[in-house]
Amino acid sequence: MKLRNSRLIIIFSVLFLIILSAMLYFTFMANSSADGAMTKPVSNQTVIIDAGHGGDDGGAIGVDGTVEKDINLDIALKLEKLLKFYGFNVIMTRTEDVMTCDDGLDSLRKRKVSDIHNRFDVLEKNPDAVFISVHQNKFEDNSQHGTQVFYSGNNEKSKLLAESIQNSIVTVLQPDNSRVVKKSGSGIYLLYHAELPAVLVECGFISNPAEVKKLNDENYRMKIAILIADGLIKYLMNG
Repeated sequence: MKLRNSRLIIIFSVLFLIILSAMLYFTFMANSSADGAMTKPVSNQTVIIDAGHGGDDGGAIGVDGTVEKDINLDIALKLEKLLKFYGFNVIMTRTEDVMTCDDGLDSLRKRKVSDIHNRFDVLEKNPDAVFISVHQNKFEDNSQHGTQVFYSGNNEKSKLLAESIQNSIVTVLQPDNSRVVKKSGSGIYLLYHAELPAVLVECGFISNPAEVKKLNDENYRMKIAILIADGLIKYLMNG
């Protein structure tokens, strides 16, 4: 019985992903074929995907020992594949478990400063791009849960992008999530200084036992990536 139930769960998970992918595909195709709806196809858009932390900088540590940087990278790589499939030009700040800092720095603090500055250089070199940073949240109260998207206050489009991604994830995956998008303060360096549309997606709380279990599941991470892509496409369609 347990084996049969496990197979059913796998089947339904695969079907769910297929349906979501199909929804994304037809949304994209409808947008691309709309007569005069946009001055350029969505697929011409450059997207910078930032997998938060990496290398010596592990980020937050989950209640079960999960390291944030690993989940960030996996979701970011999944999102990269999805967006490339739909024809987007994708730039990654990292594709491996590394810091993007300069060589020869003799302290973690110096490496972190160099890392964040090098990531910001990517934004400055691609002013027409959209920036999406992938992170995980952590809080003392382990009952806190749910995705929350932060946005840059320097570009009015950032909030629209954040709301679109938040809505896509909440509607499909987290109906009990009452969180709203939040403007970034100076503590989020990349968003605070970004001039292009820029958001940071806190996918979930790794301090919450139930949520970190989901985030350690391959299928759940794929759903998050699909829904981030869905939110991005809807944002571009309405822009």
